[in-house]
Amino acid sequence: MIKNKSQATIQGLAFASQLLPAIIGLGSFMLLVRVTKPEILGEYIVYTTAVILFEMIKSGGLQSALVMRASTDDHNQQKNIIGSAYWLGGLISLSISFVLIILFFSGIFSQNAGIQIFCGWYAILGIVTLPLHIAEAEAVAKQDLKFLLFLRITQSANALIIAFYAFLKEGSLEEFATVHLVFNICLLFFVLIFKKTNPLIIKFKTMTEVKSLFNLIKYTLATLATTNVLKSADTFLIGSLMGSASVAKYAIPLKLTELFEIPLRSLSTTAFPQLAAKHNEKDYPAFKDTLVKYLSWSYLLYIPGLIFAFILAPYLVFIIGGKQYADTTPIFRVFILFGLLLPINRMTGICLDALQLPNKNFYKVLIMAIINIIADLLAIYLTHNLVWVAFASVVNAIIGATLGWWMLDKTGVLDKHNILNEIVEYSKAFIGKMTNKFTKKQ
Repeated sequence: MIKNKSQATIQGLAFASQLLPAIIGLGSFMLLVRVTKPEILGEYIVYTTAVILFEMIKSGGLQSALVMRASTDDHNQQKNIIGSAYWLGGLISLSISFVLIILFFSGIFSQNAGIQIFCGWYAILGIVTLPLHIAEAEAVAKQDLKFLLFLRITQSANALIIAFYAFLKEGSLEEFATVHLVFNICLLFFVLIFKKTNPLIIKFKTMTEVKSLFNLIKYTLATLATTNVLKSADTFLIGSLMGSASVAKYAIPLKLTELFEIPLRSLSTTAFPQLAAKHNEKDYPAFKDTLVKYLSWSYLLYIPGLIFAFILAPYLVFIIGGKQYADTTPIFRVFILFGLLLPINRMTGICLDALQLPNKNFYKVLIMAIINIIADLLAIYLTHNLVWVAFASVVNAIIGATLGWWMLDKTGVLDKHNILNEIVEYSKAFIGKMTNKFTKKQ
């Protein structure tokens, strides 16, 4: 473990590891949109959405559990834990690959190019990326944030290389998927050569550690998988029922919406350990105060930002997608309403996890996923209009925020306080404090 590291440096590297890949990803997407036909772009988005979903199912919960277990100075125990993670992750990866190979050669998804190519290529990719995910978890556990930053930037550069390939050669979905696979194989060789992880450590696995990891990931994995189903349902349903070109159109405002999550993700990173600590200390008044503080900061950032985005929506859509996708501005404006509900949705989920009630958070996300799928199907079949598909996400977010708040209130930690009034009062005091500081500097 790295000792005595500057907290400012840690926070700076942690934020950079989220922001820089997002910037690279956005730039890659902007180039890809301009050089790729809508049909191929839509197929590629379906492919990448499926990859992200299965990567989360395969490794998301395992990474979290590995970080919790491997954050120790006992090197022998670390070997047992990491070896057990390779054994469990390998079992999951090989099982998924076996099923996908059968689906690929059966041709069951031959009418949906994005899913068909995913089944064939991910059967290999899923095995290749397992050591990369374990290397990432080891870096987090050991606070090797420089390598973590390098790894995340390099992984995001994959999309940039695909975009440049499309710029030079146009390309097909098969070629994009092949570039994606080859890039990850090269990155794996680099990580292995520099000994950032070692798959051979699997020989140190113990069934006791395997069971400990499995027990840790049960609800976390279910929540992460359901969350990603919630995020990807729109793309899969639009691709299946409205075609690849509609997926491409929907992806432009959706990519802008993803930018809303960057500041919230950073706030969540610092909020979770504080909330968990207050719960462990049974200091629930401080727990409530921490929730009020972070919700206030979130909306102080989000409300002016979303108003700004609503006014400039046509220009933002044009910057991301160019002239051919300018008609997706109404979809983005609907997503802005969705963005307004993001802080309360995220914070209630974090609070439930901090209270060690991951099952409650899972049920909340599961209900949201079911409602989202039903609302999407109704919007597609009744209107065949992407604006209404986006609006289905807003309805779902309202239900999720309401359900999350109800579950949190049932725990008793809020103690019947009027949180809305406290958020307003805290925000007024915070703005006044910042104004006074600024005035004194003048």
